[in-house]
Amino acid sequence: MSELTNLTDRLAHLRDRKPNSNGKKLSPKVVKKQQNRERSFATNYFGLFAYSLLAIALFAQVTLIICFDLY
Repeated sequence: MSELTNLTDRLAHLRDRKPNSNGKKLSPKVVKKQQNRERSFATNYFGLFAYSLLAIALFAQVTLIICFDLY
């Protein structure tokens, strides 16, 4: 067995040895899939509000330009 150099390696080694609640070991694919899971960012409501105001303002300006140009 290779020498475990830090606490993270030791915890990972113990976690790999520990069976799950059914008494079965997790397959390597399941373990790898769980390790690659990333957290998603929270919804930025202020950014959504600001971009929606920008879109409304741009739409209103284009509409006014078209209307004043035609009449």
